[in-house]
Amino acid sequence: MKKPFWKKEKNGSVTTPKGFVAGGIHAGIKKKKKKYDVSLTYSKTPCVAAGTFTTNRAKAWPVLYSMKAIHASKHHAILGTSGNANCLNGPIGKKAVDEITWEAAKYLDVLPQEVLLAQTGIIGVPFPITCVKRAMPKLVKRLSETGGHGAAKGILTTDLSSKEIALSLELGGKKVTIAACAKGAGMVHPNMATMLCFITTDAAITKSLLRRAVRHAADDTFNQMAIDNDMSTNDMVLCLANGEAGNPPIQKIGKDYWMFRETLEEVMRYIAHEMVTDGEGVTHVCRLRVSGAKKPTDAERAARQIANSMLFKTMLAGSNPNWGRIAAAVGASGVDFNPNNLSIWFGDAQVVNQGRLRVLNLPKARRILQKKEYTIDVVIGKGRGRADFITSDLTTKYVLINAAYS
Repeated sequence: MKKPFWKKEKNGSVTTPKGFVAGGIHAGIKKKKKKYDVSLTYSKTPCVAAGTFTTNRAKAWPVLYSMKAIHASKHHAILGTSGNANCLNGPIGKKAVDEITWEAAKYLDVLPQEVLLAQTGIIGVPFPITCVKRAMPKLVKRLSETGGHGAAKGILTTDLSSKEIALSLELGGKKVTIAACAKGAGMVHPNMATMLCFITTDAAITKSLLRRAVRHAADDTFNQMAIDNDMSTNDMVLCLANGEAGNPPIQKIGKDYWMFRETLEEVMRYIAHEMVTDGEGVTHVCRLRVSGAKKPTDAERAARQIANSMLFKTMLAGSNPNWGRIAAAVGASGVDFNPNNLSIWFGDAQVVNQGRLRVLNLPKARRILQKKEYTIDVVIGKGRGRADFITSDLTTKYVLINAAYS
C-alpha cells in the first residue's frame, strides 16, 4: 500500500483551511436550549462552489434553492439548520428559505444567492422563520476561526456525535487543506442519504473542476454506503473553495487535480465511515467487497443488493454467518453469475468456496461477526469487476428510535 501524500490535521474542522470562520448556536428550532440548531460557515474571500443533491423527487425547499443557487459564479457562506426539514410544508417553506438566506446575507454583507442553504429534521412541519431570523445577529457574531466544531453541532439530529476531519497536502509548493463536517445517522441510502456534508478548502481550483471532483468523490464514497433503505428529501454535499492557499490554480486535469481529488475522496470516505458507525442503533459496521464480476457496474449492483438486504443486515445484528442470505441477494440483484463460482469470506474465514460449504470455518466466522467492524468478501466469478460498500446491521434500537421520532 502506497504511503498517503496527505496529512491529517489535529482537531480539524471546517475552519482549518485558511480564510474560513464558522459558528453554531441554539436559535429555537429544537425545544432543548442546549441543542444547537443553526450553523454558519463563511469565507470573506469569494469562493467557487460545487454540490451534489438528493435524487428524491420530493425535494425539500432548501434543496430546490441550493440546486439553483449553486450555479452562481461566487459564494461566501453555507447556512445550515436542524430540527425542521422545511419540506412538504407549503408556501411557508419557500418563504422561510427566502427570508433566512436574505437575513444571513444582510448581516454578512453579501448577496442572498451567495449564501447556500441546507436544512434537516422533521418533514411536513411549518418552519419557525422568526426564531432563526432573530438569532442571525448572534450567529454572525459567533463566527470565528475556532467555531468549526460549533457549526458541526448545529446540523445534528439523531446523531450521537459530530463528524469532522481536515486533511492537508502540498500542491505547487503550497499547503492546501480540505476539511468537512457532516450529519447523518438514519435514512442513509445510496445516491445520497439523510446527510448534510459541508466541505471547505483553501485550494485554488476552477468551478468546473471542483464540481467534477466533488461529483466523482461522492460517487465513490457517499453513494457506496447504506444504513437503511430510505432516501431523504434534504440530502446535499456542499463545497466551498476560496483559493487562499495560494497554490497554482488547478485549471486542467493533471497531477495537481488528481492529488486534490484523491484527498477530497479520502475526506469523504472518512465522513462516510463515521456516519455508518454512528448510524441509528448500529452495533456492527461491515466493509463489503464484491469482486469477480464481469464489469464494475455488475459488482456495484450486487454489492448494493447485499448491503441493503434486510435479511443480511439482521444477520449482521445477530453475528450469524448465514451466508445463504448473501448468495440469495447476489442472485436477486439480476447480475449474471454462476452460483458454483461463488466464494464468501467473513474476515479471513472462508465459508463458501466455489459454492461448497466449509463447515469448519463457521465458528471462526461467527467470532469475527461479533467484532464492531469487519470485512466480508464476496467473489461472484472470475471477472475483473469489483466494488466496495460500507454498510451496517439493523437492530431493534433502530426501530425504537424511528418509531418515536417526531
